[in-house]
Amino acid sequence: MSRLIRSAAIAAAVTLTLAAAPTALHASPVAAFAQDRDHEHHDDHPEYRNNRYYRTGNREGYQDYQRRTQRPEHTHRYRNDEDRKAHDYGYQQGREGQRGYTPR
Repeated sequence: MSRLIRSAAIAAAVTLTLAAAPTALHASPVAAFAQDRDHEHHDDHPEYRNNRYYRTGNREGYQDYQRRTQRPEHTHRYRNDEDRKAHDYGYQQGREGQRGYTPR
């Protein structure tokens, strides 16, 4: 009787393992998190490469990166909020030592 119960328990364990294996392989929480993170990064910033304020901010940020300083203020006359955002994003990338636009 003991062998019969042990065999049934092993068979049930193998069946459950095989039933869950395809789901676990395709729906890995780590893979899903990485995919979400990559997708969300592309939506954070629109294409700033052609924006002159982005290029100006990147140039200023890279100069500050080389000097190991940070400008207290930026006195530019932005046309709109998008230009200000582009400049700030470019400046931050330059401060990190990155030259130019590199989508992640």
